[in-house]
Amino acid sequence: MPQTLQCRTISRTRIRPEANITGTLRLNALDHFESWFLLEVVYFYQHALDPARLQQSLQQALNDFPMLCGQLRAAADGSLCIDYPRAGVQFSVCGCDVTIEEASKGLHTTYTAYDFIDKINPLLFSVKDKPLASFKLTRMKGGGSALGISVAHALIDAYSFYYFIQHWSRIHEGLPAGTPLHDRSLLSAYSESDNGFQGTAIKSPDTCRGFCLLTSWKLLKLISSFIMQQKSIVCSVLHFNRRQLLAIKNAALQLGPVSMGDALCAHLWQFCTRIARAAETAASRKLLIPANMRPLIHHPQSGHYVGNAIAHLELVYSQEQLDRADIAAIAHQCRKQVVAFDQGHIREQMLWLRQHEQEKHLYKIYADIDPYAGDCMISNLSRLPVYGACFDREQPFWAAVPAIPIPWVLQIMPAPDGSGAVDVHAHLPRSAADTLQGDTWRDELYKYGEAADSEAAANPAAFSPVD
Repeated sequence: MPQTLQCRTISRTRIRPEANITGTLRLNALDHFESWFLLEVVYFYQHALDPARLQQSLQQALNDFPMLCGQLRAAADGSLCIDYPRAGVQFSVCGCDVTIEEASKGLHTTYTAYDFIDKINPLLFSVKDKPLASFKLTRMKGGGSALGISVAHALIDAYSFYYFIQHWSRIHEGLPAGTPLHDRSLLSAYSESDNGFQGTAIKSPDTCRGFCLLTSWKLLKLISSFIMQQKSIVCSVLHFNRRQLLAIKNAALQLGPVSMGDALCAHLWQFCTRIARAAETAASRKLLIPANMRPLIHHPQSGHYVGNAIAHLELVYSQEQLDRADIAAIAHQCRKQVVAFDQGHIREQMLWLRQHEQEKHLYKIYADIDPYAGDCMISNLSRLPVYGACFDREQPFWAAVPAIPIPWVLQIMPAPDGSGAVDVHAHLPRSAADTLQGDTWRDELYKYGEAADSEAAANPAAFSPVD
């Protein structure tokens, strides 16, 4: 079991934008839906980072992200707003008597990622002077640093989260950083008209793909499961090298073109449902794949949109179908869902969420899966600049995320060496993580690896990062 890392606080301060920037940002219904959650990461560096330089560059970066310094409040119509700058972001400097090698190698076993993060409580966001973002620099014994970052999910999704970190890094290194786009009306407009622009309001759909409205009983059951099982969820990091990824993709191409991401999602979903094996084999199993809306937003700078811009693509199989299907069939269905994703899906989602926001029922909205019954969510973050956190000319040698206290959530992240390999951060029940240590299940997880060696030798130029 992990033990608590003993750290001593050297300093703790609040940082606000360098420029005198004030304002109010009105969040949309999708931001509001995510307001219960956090986005967090810890970076490990071989050398000691300079806290004074980090604070100075962060202050400059906040000129472009002033809402991170704000305070969350509810508007009269049930939506959320952020007034800024108010609380400022929290920046802490700590020291500990553990080396960077011991800390990184012992992560998720001896220590947890939360030892390196100043955790913030989403329930207190509306309380005066409670920060919406925190930064913690831990200076390790013998040199080396850990930089923990935590930001309210209401402000940003994973795309915006790593975009912000890269933006901060570029300012720190004296490089051009670009201009983020914070105009939440780009998505709010979809809940106000039938064509994505301001116009005549239309009726909200009765249902929404990828989201569900829980009854009071189901909500109580979900909360109970969360409370009872959150301490039993652990994060296992599953590494796939380029050869293994190519073999997985080759196995998934039998029914037509699919991306590497489609193939890996199919393999991971099938594997997770097998290791999670429920007693009722005819039960329905769902896979939820977060999809980025930005490519569909009509704006020249939509790629720099900062906020939440994620939809849910959904696959439904019975356990029996999953057992009998090959990877090509599942990957082909993943590809069909991605190709079919369009502005109609976005419009449906934003209308539906806005309707429930106005009715003050967003607290009953949840992703349309039951992770406690074996459903799975897989996020492909392998194309994001996860390792864009270069400070003092040093790139982190490892990025880790805390265990998400919800089972069967998987995050596909790039490996730190830039080779095109990936690290899958799998948040699993402890029993499943322990089972995974057995040779039989490890062989099942990496069953495509042997075929990849000959493919790589024949065509080494075929390798590319997961797409």
